[in-house]
Amino acid sequence: MYVRFDVVKKLGDFTLEASGELRKGLTCVVGPNGSGKTTLFKILAGLLKPDRWAVEYVGVGVRTYVGELYVPPDAIALEVALAGRSRFSSLPVGKRDEEAVRRYMRLLEVEDLAKRRWRTLSGGQRQRVVIAAALASEADLLLLDEPLANLHGDWRSRVMNVLSDYAATGRIVAVTTHHGDVLRCCNFVIALREGRITWSGAAGDYKESLDSSCDRGTKN
Repeated sequence: MYVRFDVVKKLGDFTLEASGELRKGLTCVVGPNGSGKTTLFKILAGLLKPDRWAVEYVGVGVRTYVGELYVPPDAIALEVALAGRSRFSSLPVGKRDEEAVRRYMRLLEVEDLAKRRWRTLSGGQRQRVVIAAALASEADLLLLDEPLANLHGDWRSRVMNVLSDYAATGRIVAVTTHHGDVLRCCNFVIALREGRITWSGAAGDYKESLDSSCDRGTKN
């Protein structure tokens, strides 16, 4: 399973011109704000039409992109997580879907918040519920835009380990991040700058500062 891409998209004064490949495993896409990370993800998810493109999806069925998500303040957390089986996916929602969603919520330690109103949750709790929703889509290609925002302490590495385990089941997972301390969690790194890919390869070969924050059981 892989996704191979060669895309061009002009947005005002900015132009994304990127060629590369996403493979099974967990990929961190890094780069400063405005480098084109979100634009690339939306193109790969089919949400944004590029000016020129060639994208080859091999073995990929369901594709899911999750970025900023508007949630009504009176919604409960379980409803948001169930979006992974409805809004993000064509699968019908039933009892088995709720069981699956709750399983992912347990992995992210938010199942006890299932009946809580969205407005009562902290930023980190909301982020983990949204990630649970994304995982519940059980997509072959999962694109998460800044999933570590609002996460503190050891939660960044814990979430990345959950995503790594999900990718290890034979799926493609890609995340954008500004946090260099989690790059060791990834199998691959793609670096973007000013709309161009400046580096791509195994995470262990990436020369930016890395630490051991993603070692199992390690706290930040």
